[in-house]
Amino acid sequence: MKTHYTTSALFICFLLLIASCQSTQPTFSKRGEAYKSAREIAAEKRLAKKGGRTGGNTTIASSKDRTSRTRTRNLDKDVATVIQAARSYTGTPYKWGGTTRVGMDCSGLLCTSFQTIDVALPRTSDEQSRYGKKVKPKNIKEGDLVFFGANRFSRDVTHVGMVTEVISKKEVRFIHASSSVGVIETNLYADHFQKIFIKAVRPPVF
Repeated sequence: MKTHYTTSALFICFLLLIASCQSTQPTFSKRGEAYKSAREIAAEKRLAKKGGRTGGNTTIASSKDRTSRTRTRNLDKDVATVIQAARSYTGTPYKWGGTTRVGMDCSGLLCTSFQTIDVALPRTSDEQSRYGKKVKPKNIKEGDLVFFGANRFSRDVTHVGMVTEVISKKEVRFIHASSSVGVIETNLYADHFQKIFIKAVRPPVF
């Protein structure tokens, strides 16, 4: 009899334990909705109080992302199209004479990007440096072409890039096909590029 009571007591405790586990498991979502943890829900409530919005798989953009998109929206349509095309090649390896995703050189990147607005740029960086009006560094804006020499003492154009974003007087981003890392965006005011910078040109199509 004692053994019977002991077994029954253990069985009842086991059932209570299961019921307890099930009853304390939080339900954070309605039927048919994706599961959300307490941490996720708390984060959404905090954002809602600050005026933020979330929904589904939407990602809350950082202030930098929002500012970047605002700049892009404010650009001339053709400028924005060319910049978007150039950025689509980010990470493409450098290849002398290349104009495809297999490999790209600096002037080839611009030729290919400008083709998206039906503009045929000269093929070499030296020729491109004469395509348009020279712009003072303080007046540089998105879509301008920037040209560089082989070293700080050279005035012969050997490299070209295109301005993609003017953030401040000391941060101007430009995209180019680097011989060492491929297509990348860099700050024009980085020490290396300031030493070899020759001029900026605004294409006549902008």
